[in-house]
Amino acid sequence: MLRSIALKGVYKSDQDDILRQFYFPALATAKRYDRAVGYFSASSLSEAAQALTVFIKGDGRIRLVVGAFTAQGDVDAVREGLRLKEVSDRIGAEMVDAVTGVDDELFQHRFKALAWLIAQGRLEIRVALRPNGIYHDKVGIISDEAGDAVVFSGSANESAAALLPTQNYESINVFPTWRPELAAWHEPHRESFERLWDNRSRGTVVIDLPAALKDNLLEVAAALDAPPDSEREALIAARLKARDEQEAASVDADARRPRPPATINGMPFQMREHQRQALRAWQANGYRGIFDLATGAGKTITAIYAVVQMAKGVPGLTVVIAAPYQSLADQWCEILEAFNIRPLQCYVSKDLWHDELQRRVLDMQGGSDAFQAIVVVNRTLRSPEFQSLLARVPKTRLLWIGDECHHHGSAALASSLPANADYRIGLSATPMHYLDDERNDRLKAYYGDVVFSYTLAQAITDKVLTPYNYYPVVVPLTADEADEFISLSDDIARAFVREDKSSGPPSAALTALLMKRARIIGSAANKMGALEHTLAGKQPTPHALFYCGDGQVDLDGIEEGDVADEGQPMRQIEAVSRLLDGLGWKVSRFTARESRRDRDLILEAFKTAAIDGLVAIKCLDEGIDVPACDTAYILASSRDPRQFIQRRGRILRRSPGKTLAHIHDYVVVLPEDAHDESGAARKLITAELKRVAEFSGLAENRNQAYAALRPILTAYDLEHIL
Repeated sequence: MLRSIALKGVYKSDQDDILRQFYFPALATAKRYDRAVGYFSASSLSEAAQALTVFIKGDGRIRLVVGAFTAQGDVDAVREGLRLKEVSDRIGAEMVDAVTGVDDELFQHRFKALAWLIAQGRLEIRVALRPNGIYHDKVGIISDEAGDAVVFSGSANESAAALLPTQNYESINVFPTWRPELAAWHEPHRESFERLWDNRSRGTVVIDLPAALKDNLLEVAAALDAPPDSEREALIAARLKARDEQEAASVDADARRPRPPATINGMPFQMREHQRQALRAWQANGYRGIFDLATGAGKTITAIYAVVQMAKGVPGLTVVIAAPYQSLADQWCEILEAFNIRPLQCYVSKDLWHDELQRRVLDMQGGSDAFQAIVVVNRTLRSPEFQSLLARVPKTRLLWIGDECHHHGSAALASSLPANADYRIGLSATPMHYLDDERNDRLKAYYGDVVFSYTLAQAITDKVLTPYNYYPVVVPLTADEADEFISLSDDIARAFVREDKSSGPPSAALTALLMKRARIIGSAANKMGALEHTLAGKQPTPHALFYCGDGQVDLDGIEEGDVADEGQPMRQIEAVSRLLDGLGWKVSRFTARESRRDRDLILEAFKTAAIDGLVAIKCLDEGIDVPACDTAYILASSRDPRQFIQRRGRILRRSPGKTLAHIHDYVVVLPEDAHDESGAARKLITAELKRVAEFSGLAENRNQAYAALRPILTAYDLEHIL
C-alpha cells in the first residue's frame, strides 16, 4: 500500500532517481493511475508509459490525457458536434507520424507497455485540444486498493531528458491524500483531472483516442510474445543514464575535478606544515600508513588533500572513505563538497545507493577515467551487497581511507577491509589500543605502521589547537563504593592471573568485571556534590560540555518518578541535567537516544548559544565537531587513553573568539580509611592519576593544577610524575 512507502515531499533530479525512488514503488501498489502529461510527442508518450511495466503485473486501470495542437475553428467545430471525425483523423495521423520510426530503446519498451495495456482494455487515452495552443498540465494521481492516493505535479515529464540528472533539472512535488493538512494542494489537482476527463474543463475540448493511433498500438500488442517487464526498463534507463553522464563528464571533466577550495570556514585555505609532512611520509611508505594526528589537527583535510593530488596522477581514481557513524559520514560529505567532491553516500538505506554504486563500479571496470568518491559507514561496509561491489573496484585505482581507523582493528571489521586497495590511509588520534595487542597487529597488517605522529603538545605550540587551563577536582569514593571497588579490583587481578593476557583480549567474564568497576568510578556519588560546589555562585555560560558516565548514581531525596528504571537509582546524566536545571542552566542531552535530526538541532542550538551546554555520555567522543565549546566538565572518563585524548582534543579545537579553553576534571580516589590490602585498587587509582598528570603537564595553569593535586599525589608517592 502507498502508506508503506517512504515518500519524500519533493524529488529533484540532481539528487534523486525519480524513476526508481518514486515511480516504481508507487505504481507497484497502484489500483488506478490517472495521468496528464502535456503536449503529445514521442517523449511525452514515453513519459506516460514510464514505470507502467510494474503496473502491468496487477489488474489496475489507467486514464491518460495528452494534449494536441489545433486551431480555434477546429475546437469550435468539435464543441458544436461538427467535423469530429475529420479533426480526430488528422490528429491521429500526426500522432502516428510522431511515433513512427523512433528508434530510442527506452521509448520502444514503454510504447509496448502502452500497447499491451490498450489491448487488455486497461488503458483509456483521451486527447485535450486547446484553441491556438496546447494543453500542458503535468499531474498524476496514483490510487491503491485502500482508497489512499498520491497526487504529484511539477516540471518532470519523465522523458529521458527529464529523468536523467545529467540533462534537464527537474522536480516533482508529492502530496499524500491521507495527510489532511495537504488537502489544499492535492484536492485541486484531483478535481481538475475529473473535469478534464469528463470534458468539463473551461477552454479545453477532450476527445477519445484517435483510431489511427489506437490501431497502431493494437498492431504492436498483437506482435508481443509477453508483456514488457520492469527489470528491462530499469536496465535500459540505467544504461542511458550512464551514457549521458559519461558524455557530460567528457564535456566538463575539468569542472568536476577535485580541487582545493579558496577558503574554508571563511578563512583562506592553506595546508599546514605538519599536514604536508604527513603526506610526504605516507608517499615515502608506498602510499600506505596511519596518520596519528592529535584531535583537531586536521586529519580529515590532510586525507582529502591527498585525494586531490592523487586524482591528478591516477586516471579514474576511486576513493572510498569509511566512517564509524552516520554523523561523521555526513561531516565528511560536507567537507568533501568544499573540495568539489560530491560523494555517493552509502548509508541509511540500501535502496538509496546500491544501484548507483553498481553502475559506478561497472564504469570503473570498463576503464572510465571519471573520478569517483564514496562515503560508507562501518555497518554498511560489512554488508554483503557493499562487499561484493567493493571487491570489483580495480586495485590500481582504489584509495581507501579509514576514519577513526582504530575501529578497524576488531576482527569483524578487519575482515571487511578491501584487500584490493593499492593506496591506504588510516586516520586516528589514538590508533593503538592500550591493552589489545592482537587488535593493534591487525590494524598495522592492513594499513601499515604509523608513518606520522603529531602530538597535542605540538598542536598547541603551533597554535593549531587552543591552549587550556586545567582544574582537577579530587573526589573520594564513598565507603560502600570503596569496598565494592576494592573487591572488584581483587577479583579482576585474580582473573588476569588466570587468563593468559598475551593470548588476546579479556574474556567476557573479565570484561564484565572491568565494566562494573569502571561504572563505580564514572558514577561516583560524590561527583554530584563536587560539581554543585564548582558551579555554586557562577552564572551559566554558553558553550559548556558535561561528560557523564553511563552508570547510575545514588542521591538522597529522590522523589517518585525520578528513577530511570523501576527500583534503580537515577542515571548520572539525569542527575546532572536536573542539577543544572535547578541552577538555571539551559542544557540539552546528547546521547544515543536522540534521533539524528534532534542531534542536528541540538548542535545548532549549542553553536548559536541558544542553550548553555550539552550533557553527553559518549556520542561526542569521536569526530563530532563542536569547536565553539570552550569549557568542559569531565565527570566520567575511562582508563583507556583513547577516550580522554579524544575528549580533550574535542574541547581544544580552534574557533573565532576562543583563546583559552577550560577543563574541569573530577578525579576519583580512595578514601583515606579504605582497606586495600592487595593494592590492586591503589594500582588503578595510580593509573588514573597518571592520566591527570598528562592533562596538567600541558596546561597553562600547571602550577595551580599541581597545587590542587599535591596532597593526593603525596599520599600515593606520585609527586614525581608532575
